[in-house]
Amino acid sequence: MNNLHGKVCIVTGSTSGIGLVTAKELSKMGATTVLVARDEVRGKAALIEVTEYSKNDSVDLMICDFSLQSSIVTFTEAFKSKYERLDILVNNAGMMSNERIETDSGIELTFAVNHLGYFITSNLLLDMLIDTPASRIVNVASDLHLNGKIDPNNLMHKHDYHGFTAYCDSKLANLLFTYKMADILQGSDTTINAVHPGVIKTKFGIVDRNSNRSFPMGRVSPEDGAKAQIYLSVSPKVHDVSGKYFNEMCMERSSAMSYDEELADVLWQKSIDYIAQNKSLIRG
Repeated sequence: MNNLHGKVCIVTGSTSGIGLVTAKELSKMGATTVLVARDEVRGKAALIEVTEYSKNDSVDLMICDFSLQSSIVTFTEAFKSKYERLDILVNNAGMMSNERIETDSGIELTFAVNHLGYFITSNLLLDMLIDTPASRIVNVASDLHLNGKIDPNNLMHKHDYHGFTAYCDSKLANLLFTYKMADILQGSDTTINAVHPGVIKTKFGIVDRNSNRSFPMGRVSPEDGAKAQIYLSVSPKVHDVSGKYFNEMCMERSSAMSYDEELADVLWQKSIDYIAQNKSLIRG
């Protein structure tokens, strides 16, 4: 569990919080760790912090804005041109917007980053993951998916937008995606799981001014919160576990809607429809 020498890992959203802690610990275990950041200045600061903490010089920084499909394509192509394997992909980057914002592709921002970011990144790197023995995908979800509802006709929340609602729906989408991808990966040596890391004490925005609803105050430190996704990334105890949901480090069932296979199929196809390019690379 502590020897990742020769392995290559990607951690998205790795400039702060549990993403930064995860990158530091994977690097400390000897992995070549690729930090993915939207902001280059913060990314360089994280690169220095991870390198100094881990005493491992095999730390890389790549820039990606997960709200922009073109940026995801550029990032994944750059990664594939530089590396020959991918052992661990931690989809951690996420956000919540208090107001409805559309990306340059006309996609509602929370859905674009929190769901399509995972969906596009995982699919564009999937062949490399499958070609790497015992590779793993870890999707950072949330128990707030229990409040989520997926309406295929209103994925963009065009009417009566509430940031908290859009966030909960995106976390439900993470689980529908995880379970669908696990089915696609059956017969391969690649696993995919989702995790609720706990309510983390970070700078992540927690108040939705529009609906006057808010996240619970963070109770878990980033160091403790990162333990679950590190566990799913490296522990031999879950080497053959796939398509499961973990609340911190305990496997449990997620909401009934998250297991709706018909809804997962619809979401998958809708996600493909929202992708402006490289649709042929998406499986299923």
